[in-house]
Amino acid sequence: MITEQASSSFSLRDLLGQKTASQYLENYSKHQDKIPPLLIFYGPSGVGKWFAAERFARTILCLNQNSCGSCISCRTFMKNTHPDFILFPEGEKIAIGESKDPKEFTIRWLQNQRIIYPPSISPRRVVLIPDANKINGEAETSMLKTLEEAPHHTRFIFIVEDIHSLKSTIISRAILIPFGYLSSKTLNQINSEQNIILHDQQAGSFDYHFLDPIVWAEYKDIVQNKIFDSRQLLDLELWIREHKVKHPEWPDEFDYTKFLELITSIMIHEYRKNMDKDYSESIIAVFEFKEMLHRQFNGMENFILSQLFSKLCSLNK
Repeated sequence: MITEQASSSFSLRDLLGQKTASQYLENYSKHQDKIPPLLIFYGPSGVGKWFAAERFARTILCLNQNSCGSCISCRTFMKNTHPDFILFPEGEKIAIGESKDPKEFTIRWLQNQRIIYPPSISPRRVVLIPDANKINGEAETSMLKTLEEAPHHTRFIFIVEDIHSLKSTIISRAILIPFGYLSSKTLNQINSEQNIILHDQQAGSFDYHFLDPIVWAEYKDIVQNKIFDSRQLLDLELWIREHKVKHPEWPDEFDYTKFLELITSIMIHEYRKNMDKDYSESIIAVFEFKEMLHRQFNGMENFILSQLFSKLCSLNK
């Protein structure tokens, strides 16, 4: 979601550490008639996919084709009221919808009530789906037909972490825009140049706000004190395993997988903050663990957890 604070600088040039993605998007910004019906932004969480998607969308919606910030398109975009920018909700499954009166943000709603009409303000329309892997089977088939006969005025942007979470038939109709992990140097540059605070939860999509603040502070303190020493790392792994059983303070919706999501997000944040050493390899290892966790290998959590901590210990030597 765009904020007023972001409106003063909203250029693709703000995208750091993603050379390949930047080259693709800058080129398409200059030659907008060459933009294909579907672009898929794929790569790890927290590395700039959404950041880039919003800036690219504003650029191609801009009446001056350069994200000028002053035209009616740019102004309505920054107020989150642009009629030609359709942003699907994050984290929700996307269904095909009923044949008659389909619900908002279903595929049939998109097809029958939105993209059949010409854009209202801009020369084209942008449909951004931030969790494209949430499109279910029937809806995905219907979406495929739309992409095969995409309206000339509409462009789609899909965002996913794992490109293989989409059907090959969808992928074959897209241009893939890759995003990689950010180095510690780039993260520090983002902090200093753009005055962006890397919040604790940025490393993942988990919302911890329903946790007791005392419990949250305890988790942060434990992680901070244990991730920079090999012996302490083993203690942290043991604490995580034991905490699976001893968690009377957990709400019903806070299961072991979400606990692992939270702890590893804190770990990434702490590695990023530390200026004494380059922890980029450790950060990559944690992201790889989170990716495995998202594949939902039931009963395998502790096995991949052991693999993670074994690698972190070897990197800390």
